[in-house]
Amino acid sequence: MPKRRRNGPMPDVFETFAHRVDEEEHSEVQLGAGRVAKGAGVSLGLMVLAALAFVLGFWTGTRNEPDLAYDHLVWEGIIKVGFAVLCGLLAAAVVLALAALAIGIPWVQRQRERRR
Repeated sequence: MPKRRRNGPMPDVFETFAHRVDEEEHSEVQLGAGRVAKGAGVSLGLMVLAALAFVLGFWTGTRNEPDLAYDHLVWEGIIKVGFAVLCGLLAAAVVLALAALAIGIPWVQRQRERRR
């Protein structure tokens, strides 16, 4: 049998748990918000770099077409678009890998220095 709902006023959560509120935690929350903002900026930058790399890779793929003999016009279109998409994906993957190294190596060095 489910519990019945109270008919009286609801208790104020902020008054009930006022002893758990600590002013020092507020400054830690602000530091955490700064970290989140920095991480969001890095993520946005990586997305933009990956998008630009994909577009440039796709453009490069359209300029350098594979030398094949096509039986049908449809196959020619599929192969050309597929090759351009493959070039774009490869370029974006290379940029993301380089960015991960550029961000990750200094981070690991900072972590090692903290442990010393």
